[in-house]
Amino acid sequence: MRLFNELVIDQYVRGTAEVVSPPQWNELLGRADDLVYEVEVEESTGTSPTITIRHLQSNSGKKFVGLANLINAAAIDNLPFRDIKTQAGPLGGLGQVGVQLGASSGTPTARVRIWACGRAK
Repeated sequence: MRLFNELVIDQYVRGTAEVVSPPQWNELLGRADDLVYEVEVEESTGTSPTITIRHLQSNSGKKFVGLANLINAAAIDNLPFRDIKTQAGPLGGLGQVGVQLGASSGTPTARVRIWACGRAK
C-alpha cells in the first residue's frame, strides 16, 4: 500500500560534499517499509559530472548511517538524467536521502529533484 509520494529534494547542489534532504522529511521517510526514489537532473556543470544517491537512516536522529548507494557515480553530462531506484526495508525510524556530485575537474553543480514514494508491506 502506498503511504506517500513527495518531492523531498528540489535544489541546486554545488560542490562534492554530500547534501541531504531537509529535516522536515526525516519522519516521513522513516514511515515506509520500502522506498522508491525517482531522481531527475536537468542542469549540470563541471568536467564529466557524476551523481551518487543513497538512503540514510537513524532511529535517534543524532547520526544518520548510509546504506549502499542507490546510484553510484552515474554520469550526468547527457541531460536530462532520470533514474528510479528502490530501497528495500526494514529501515530505521527516520530517513534522509543524500546527494553527492563528482567531477574530474572543476566544481560540479546540478539541479536535482528527488521524489520519494513510500510503501508499507
